[in-house]
Amino acid sequence: MKLNLDQMTKRYGDHVVLDAIDLHLSDIRSLVLIGPSGGGKTTMLRILAGLEQPEEGRVRVNDHDLRCSEAELLAYRRRIGMVYQAYNLFPHLNALENIMLPLVQVQGIEKHQAKEEALALLERFNLAEHAFKKPVALSGGQQQRIAICRAVAIKPEVLFFDEPTSALDPEYTSEVLDLIEELREEDMELILVTHEMGFAHKASDYVLFISDGGIVVQGTPAEVFEKTTNPRVQRFFNKVLKYN
Repeated sequence: MKLNLDQMTKRYGDHVVLDAIDLHLSDIRSLVLIGPSGGGKTTMLRILAGLEQPEEGRVRVNDHDLRCSEAELLAYRRRIGMVYQAYNLFPHLNALENIMLPLVQVQGIEKHQAKEEALALLERFNLAEHAFKKPVALSGGQQQRIAICRAVAIKPEVLFFDEPTSALDPEYTSEVLDLIEELREEDMELILVTHEMGFAHKASDYVLFISDGGIVVQGTPAEVFEKTTNPRVQRFFNKVLKYN
């Protein structure tokens, strides 16, 4: 995965969320964004996923220039997978139908083929017994794993996660993180916002600490978690790791 951001700036009204961000990365498989709430990491993720546009600067993900037309952005969005913290499953559809939907509606795959591919994914991720259950009959962890299956089904160029475990109990958090780690080991390209620091350390090739509209620290997991001397980052770790 290649990322190139040049003076990228994002505002909401008079509030500058990301201020003239420069970032140039290549050969990254798993990028993790961490930092305090409100620091800009989810906005960064949404821009990289083509869901929001910056007011200024250049944004390139792999060979896609994201300062482009709405039609080009739509084509890009069809090439990426997105997993949200609230699952976003359709409540009137069962697990199988939720996975089939983007294959049929977005990718244009015939229903019988989409069903075969969806069933294969459910089997692969040990979810086959839940294929015909609607979201209300599933635990939070099961719903999130179904949501991940749905995102993986389209064979995305990059898979994005926006705090995928923030609404889960610890038991279900482990299930979801194990699945994400499995995808990483299969060399899928991932960009992840998370508050799970242990997982961020383990699952990332590269880490961005984002706060106050900028990248405060960046580097390998060892550089960010073990070697940083930045006082802002150290205060954050002292708080979030205090009881871990």
